[in-house]
Amino acid sequence: MRIDAAVLHRVQIPFAGKQRFGHASSERSCSDAVFVELRDDQGGVGWGEILPRAYVTGETLEGVLERTGPQQARRLLGVELSDRSMVEAWIRQTLPTVGRDLATFGGFELALLDLAGRRMGFSLADVLGGQTGNQTGNPTGNQFGPSLPAGVIIGFEIATRKLKTYCALLRNKGHRHIKVKVGLPDDDERLQVITRVFGPDVPLRLDANEAWAKAPPEVAAAEILTLARIGIPIHSVEQPLGAGDLAGMRWLREHAGAPIMADESVCSLADAEAIVRARAADIFNVRVGKHGGVLASLAIVEHARAAGIGVHLGTMVGESGVLSRVAEVFGRCVPGFACLDGKGQNRFLLEEDVLAGPTDAAKDPAAVTPLTAPGLGVDVDPEIIARRARGRALHLPSPSNSRETSSRASPAAEERPWTSKRN
Repeated sequence: MRIDAAVLHRVQIPFAGKQRFGHASSERSCSDAVFVELRDDQGGVGWGEILPRAYVTGETLEGVLERTGPQQARRLLGVELSDRSMVEAWIRQTLPTVGRDLATFGGFELALLDLAGRRMGFSLADVLGGQTGNQTGNPTGNQFGPSLPAGVIIGFEIATRKLKTYCALLRNKGHRHIKVKVGLPDDDERLQVITRVFGPDVPLRLDANEAWAKAPPEVAAAEILTLARIGIPIHSVEQPLGAGDLAGMRWLREHAGAPIMADESVCSLADAEAIVRARAADIFNVRVGKHGGVLASLAIVEHARAAGIGVHLGTMVGESGVLSRVAEVFGRCVPGFACLDGKGQNRFLLEEDVLAGPTDAAKDPAAVTPLTAPGLGVDVDPEIIARRARGRALHLPSPSNSRETSSRASPAAEERPWTSKRN
């Protein structure tokens, strides 16, 4: 299999019903992503998804489209891979060279695994290896865990006066894994309302998104201790300080009386190693979209386990069915997670998903497709990509095969040649 072409599609999909989602670092009302389409010399296609976040890895949409995306594409163009071991070796050898362009590399990794898996007959679950001792196996001998329950996230977009009703609906649907975005002046009131609805036996994960970064760690500690005194059941406090303030996070671990979860602080394996050395966190929030793909995410999980650090599985807000599928498979193959934050958001949050297949949330291909399906196991609809595109796609054929691959480009690529115009 030779990689002959890469196409980058900027795709914007509004949130359904004019929904908004906000926290201390950002607010958004749509998904703004770059989809990676890889093609091989036999016409095979694989898809990946990039959701750049400047406040997480430092990546931006413009940077992906104008610089890092083309750079990653050129690393792959013309590469010949004959089996799964060569594919995985290429990923592992290339990852240390990408720096902080982790979301970008992760999108290319997913597209490569999708393309190669379909061509060579292996699944994403095969790459992750499955886990032992859980539920049913598959013909290759891997064991898969159960589908993780959904973790729900209560953001700033839910007004305090509406929290009681909103939380009652969540409770009645059976949700028991609750994350609450904090950093508002009325955090105390909001968390008391949420606790009264769910009860003291449902611990809350508080996510500050660096909300207390501009103040000394003593300020965050005082806030956390106050919440505990008024009866808020705290499971953990996520990213209370700036991503690089490992000394402050260690101090909080020792003085705030609550487990500290690292999110923006842990993007790369080097980040994970630094946090372990600094003893700056009790838990890592693992999100495939920020770590550089599934193999990088797996390495971070393994490093956390070895250091006695817990792991939590999350998603990037606005993920399509591509990244949602990856998170679903990751959670079933890699043990140690209690829930999956943002599970199914490709159907309940987005106005339209990019996956082909049923639109009914109960039949979401990202969740119901067998884990043994080759590649990522889901099909992207090129017509939806073309319809939701912003600007024109960047089509990068292999220099030796540009004419041949142009004739096989998807409808999205053919109809939208690249322009540098920004939208």
